[in-house]
Amino acid sequence: MKLTTITTLFVLVGLTAAAAAQPGAGAARALVIHAPPLSAPVGHPVELEAMIDAPFAETLTSRWRAIGEPTWHDVPFERSSAGGWYATLPPVAPPGLEYYIVGVDASGAQVAHFASEQAPHRVRVDPELFDRLEELDRRRHLGLRDQISVDFMGHNFGNRYDLPDKFFRGEATFTHRLWRMLHSISFGFGTIWGQTPRSSEPDDHMQGYLNTGSRYGFGEVRVRVHPSVFVDARAQLAVTHDGFDGGVRGQIIFGKPWRSSLFIGGEALGDLGKTAWVRLQWDTAAPLLMGASIVRTNLPGVVISSAGLYIAYDVAYTIAQRYTFKAQLSYGARDGASHVGGGLATAVDF
Repeated sequence: MKLTTITTLFVLVGLTAAAAAQPGAGAARALVIHAPPLSAPVGHPVELEAMIDAPFAETLTSRWRAIGEPTWHDVPFERSSAGGWYATLPPVAPPGLEYYIVGVDASGAQVAHFASEQAPHRVRVDPELFDRLEELDRRRHLGLRDQISVDFMGHNFGNRYDLPDKFFRGEATFTHRLWRMLHSISFGFGTIWGQTPRSSEPDDHMQGYLNTGSRYGFGEVRVRVHPSVFVDARAQLAVTHDGFDGGVRGQIIFGKPWRSSLFIGGEALGDLGKTAWVRLQWDTAAPLLMGASIVRTNLPGVVISSAGLYIAYDVAYTIAQRYTFKAQLSYGARDGASHVGGGLATAVDF
């Protein structure tokens, strides 16, 4: 038992004994020893325990109310099988509850044993982790749970035989934020269009290039597995230049996605190929949010042996915590000298 608890017990014993020994007290008084709890987990009842030297001299009751509530509620103490006395106060929401303990003697007089109606003891109820995180997210987003975003990007890889090797991609996404372990859910539509050489052999470059494309719908979830670790998962169904197709996408984020963080992810789009990326994001130049990426991709369904590789730099700016604008510039190659690409995006919260 901690020293402060022992000291509290001695003080309570001394005060209660002094009150019981006052002349003219009349009816017998009980001596009550009680160690008050300081906090309780959210969603759990508050257990009060007491030791009573004369349990039949008084009827002992705990009077409680949620902090801010005007009405007091009574919960009587009952004897436990172990010999002590206990009262169970129901669970309450943060910030907590307050209570005091009174007894009623044989003559009907009330006896104060611990705290009082004018100065009750408070028990702090702390919210759970995801309750606290949800409240922080709610404040950060001004309570706006929904977002619509539109994103366009593309890259021209170039080709040593001057054949087209490029792709363009656009997506429109609706996101609903839950701010819990399941942080958000999204669905949307997208399109990919591209051209890629049929061959990288010098004798075959006259065969030309292949047109590719995809129209798809997708659903995505973001899960907060730790206050600073998020996982994104997406599934999609598409109609491509070769028929129906599917795709998956996954990403893990170390840090907070709206601040400095590291993104590692990958995507497989059936006939259009696979993509992997690493992205470092930082917010050291607020209000700008910047990022640098390394991307290796087979988009747009490359048939030559080498995969495309490009680096990208992006910057985002948010106005009034509601409107976000983003721009990207990329530079990289697949089979020849490096070329540039880029993108634009916008989002609105509501």
